[in-house]
Amino acid sequence: MNPLVSICIPTYNGEAFLKEALNSIKLQTYNNIEVVVSDDASHDNTLKILERFKSEVDFSVNIYHHLPKGIGANWNNCIEHANGEYIKFLFQDDVLETSCIKEQVDFLIVNKLKAVCSKRLIINEFSEPVDSGGWYSFNYDLQKNIDFNDYFFFKKKHLKYSSSIMHNLFGEPDTFLYDKSIFNELGVFNENYKQILDLEFSYRLLEKYTIGIQNKRLLKFRLHSNQATALNNGKTLPERKEFICYVGAKYFFYLSKSAKKMYFLEKIPVLQKWGKLKAWMGLK
Repeated sequence: MNPLVSICIPTYNGEAFLKEALNSIKLQTYNNIEVVVSDDASHDNTLKILERFKSEVDFSVNIYHHLPKGIGANWNNCIEHANGEYIKFLFQDDVLETSCIKEQVDFLIVNKLKAVCSKRLIINEFSEPVDSGGWYSFNYDLQKNIDFNDYFFFKKKHLKYSSSIMHNLFGEPDTFLYDKSIFNELGVFNENYKQILDLEFSYRLLEKYTIGIQNKRLLKFRLHSNQATALNNGKTLPERKEFICYVGAKYFFYLSKSAKKMYFLEKIPVLQKWGKLKAWMGLK
């Protein structure tokens, strides 16, 4: 089997790292691919870089101009125009390892799954590995609490491994390979969310399907000052309360004790005030 994979690239002013991302597509060992770009009105050299890339390759590259309406809308525009049986996101500042698509396609077919994600290597703006820092220590290995060898089949019952509902146990969208049919069945990314729309989708996916996790770093995830992850770091997200309440209600009996506590504190704000009062009074 050699199904078509749509590599979806949502772009906006991505000239700094886009060439490296595109070059990683050229080096893929899996050949039955198309590239679908949705560009949110870039005003740097992004489109020139994309057009040159299109002229250099022998597979389909389609570039769609999109009216900016947030990152979710740009991601979903890629999905809408994708022709492949599988969807592989690649963000403009990240890099695919050479065997990434082949290994993930093979994994889905062999294990008859709808979605698989992999671990990732963290790199900086100079494409050097990152191996220290606060963000790194917390986010480098998202599955560090799960003991497994080559792969793991993540089900709802495994949510107990996370101490926080806000902790992403899976990875960014470009660590995943999705069967496109799941977007028709479950809906696309929630465009009302500003940042954790990928995590919300993973929880939605988990409601019906097992998520495969490969114990290989098949993506280089770039950490730099201009990415959404860095810009939103430390900010209280507007969707936080809605998301925590959704997950807490949907998966309550699968959650860890600390995750359940987070749900109750968000659902019943007076409990937060009581907790602060007890701390002020020195009570346990």
